[in-house]
Amino acid sequence: MPPRWPDRLQRAALLLTVALFSGGYATWGLAVMLVAVVAEGALTQTLPWKTTPLDGVVAGFIAWFLLASYLSEFRAIAVGSTGLAALTIALAFGTGARILFRDSGFLRPLLWTWLAGGAAAGAAAFLLHLRRSAPAALPELGQNAVGTTAMAALLIALGLALLSAGVRRYLALLLALPPAAALLASYTRGAWIGAAVGLLALTLLAGRRHIVRALLLGVALVAVALASAGPERGALVRRALTVADPQVNLNRIYLFRTARLIIADHPVFGTGLNTFSQMTLRYRLPGDPNPLGAPFAHNILLNMAAEGGVVAALLFVAIVIQALHCGLRWWRHTPEGERILPAVVIAVFVAMMTHQLFDGTLLSVHLGAGMWLVIGILAARGDVRA
Repeated sequence: MPPRWPDRLQRAALLLTVALFSGGYATWGLAVMLVAVVAEGALTQTLPWKTTPLDGVVAGFIAWFLLASYLSEFRAIAVGSTGLAALTIALAFGTGARILFRDSGFLRPLLWTWLAGGAAAGAAAFLLHLRRSAPAALPELGQNAVGTTAMAALLIALGLALLSAGVRRYLALLLALPPAAALLASYTRGAWIGAAVGLLALTLLAGRRHIVRALLLGVALVAVALASAGPERGALVRRALTVADPQVNLNRIYLFRTARLIIADHPVFGTGLNTFSQMTLRYRLPGDPNPLGAPFAHNILLNMAAEGGVVAALLFVAIVIQALHCGLRWWRHTPEGERILPAVVIAVFVAMMTHQLFDGTLLSVHLGAGMWLVIGILAARGDVRA
């Protein structure tokens, strides 16, 4: 029987990854996880992988991007970026799913660790916001990325508060305050929309006993954060009211138009992963207010289509749909009184995907790891063969 330390190291690495995720340092955890996975493979002489219902479409997604990147005129950038993305997917999605297959009880400490890291990062981002009088940001994360991580941590906090009782419930609510404050102070409207949609999903899936409580907790946390904003409250409200204003959103509109032009000229294979910034120099439209070399299209589907062609975008849509299908199957097979756990994971994923319709923060390795881990959790827990 092989030693157990590689599995223990992988679990520790996964906890380290989610703890550091909200601060933008998840790659440190992934590096430790890589060592543990390689060690297990060497000791057992087998591939450390557990099959999931998403394996085929995820493999097809990676393979298509490898082909698209090989055919790209920016081959060196595109192939290297695809290799790094594939490694991230293998570690976050593959290892996360395998650990949850082995031990479903590991999910609760995983979520508590994620929340603890999110609370620490949220507090740091909010304190920097107060000190600099600028939108909440961190050394490794801009304001939009802080919006992504704070949104996820806030939803996890609400879920754990509903799931827990006594001291743990109050602890979850206490830890919810820093990400709630950071989410508002990030001024990231896409993350605000994502959080609202995620809260709606959590409310609808939490079960009849928890519907009103979930909604009230979410509203109460936002109200407390707004109340503590003081003179800044007016600026936050004005920011929220510009969500549908075309003039305020011109930078996004121009990026969407640029992406559509790139897709029209490269519909099959795209231009290769991580090459959007190169192509925007060539396809820049007159009057575009964005800085030269914008890194992504601020819409994950348009970005996938621009860099990998329409097929890559469709494969990603298939991954999202199948992950949600697994999540809902997990939810349906869970007794009604215990549905908070699948509800919160689904809510985080729905919030992430909603936010990415207006941004591209999860296209990076250090934040993309969180998205692929959530997909791995949904795949593992929604597999009826488990």
